Amino acid sequence: MKAKEEEINSFSLKERIRKEIWEVMKARGLSPAPDGTIPTFPGQNRAAERLRRLEVYRRAKTIMVPPDQAQLQVRVNALLDGKRLIMATPGLRDGFYLLDRDRIKVKDFLRAARSFGVRKFGKRLATRRGEIGEVDLLVTGAVAVGLQGGRIGKGSGYFDLEYMILREIGSVKESTPIVALVDDLQVREEVPMEERDVAVDFIVTPTRVIKIEASILRPSRLLWDLFDNGSIRKMRSLRELKKGDEGKA
Repeated sequence: MKAKEEEINSFSLKERIRKEIWEVMKARGLSPAPDGTIPTFPGQNRAAERLRRLEVYRRAKTIMVPPDQAQLQVRVNALLDGKRLIMATPGLRDGFYLLDRDRIKVKDFLRAARSFGVRKFGKRLATRRGEIGEVDLLVTGAVAVGLQGGRIGKGSGYFDLEYMILREIGSVKESTPIVALVDDLQVREEVPMEERDVAVDFIVTPTRVIKIEASILRPSRLLWDLFDNGSIRKMRSLRELKKGDEGKA
């Protein structure tokens, strides 16, 4: 019962933080994105360029980036820099795709890196390590991040799920670095975390890079009890993994 109460309190606090961030950013004219989304912000391209200078980015051969608008320049940069770019589809409805710069014309990089272009320009990947390969870096947005590495998303849990799927198939491990790109206003001293939440190692804003010193353990596997049959049917990656598990039984 105590654990349930703590979970409810954590959820309520996350919701309050989300509302505060969305309201402050809108009031200051920093984010045209509506409530319920990962905020965009005027300095997001500067943050993407700052990310480019990080050693974990420079040495990464394969990076995974969600389809949020706030990370659009990160995805374009990855193509420009010759990275093997894994991109999740919105809501994970069609799983993961690979964007390969050798198969995309430079003039199409921007369209390819948008959520509506990935199916046209990308290669559909089966949800297994043999297709996705080893991911060297994950880059995500957030509504808020804490200086201890905690991250609050928009409430859908998709980035946490993307991580859990990649962890389940062996494409990422505990030591795989994760970077959150946010505006300085989105950085807080601390944010609440739950078992399912994925912490970050770096926070990159338009003005600074924050390296998280103390690590928060991430989910080591896919937490199937979080999903009902309806949710599983809506997401290709979950359907494929579920079918694979049933085939082993």
